[in-house]
Amino acid sequence: MIDVHIPKMGMSTVEVEIVTIMVEVGQRVGPEDAVVEIEGDKSSFDVEAGVAGVIAEILVTEGQECEVGDVVVRIDDQAASA
Repeated sequence: MIDVHIPKMGMSTVEVEIVTIMVEVGQRVGPEDAVVEIEGDKSSFDVEAGVAGVIAEILVTEGQECEVGDVVVRIDDQAASA
C-alpha cells in the first residue's frame, strides 16, 4: 500500500481544505492522475497519485481541513499489474 499525502504548498501553508475528491474506492489510477483537489491560503491544485494502482481507501471528505503531510488516500500498488 502506498499513502498519498498532502504536499507542502509553500513556506507558510500548514493547513489546506479538501475541495474535491476525484476518485472512488476500487478505481484504477496512474501516477499522474489527480486524486484530490486542495486549496491553501493563496492557491488550489490537484494532488496526484504518484503511482499506478487501485484506490484502496479514501481517508478524507470534501470540505475537511487537513495539515501538510496528512494521508488523503491509500493506493494498492500491487493491484496495478493484476
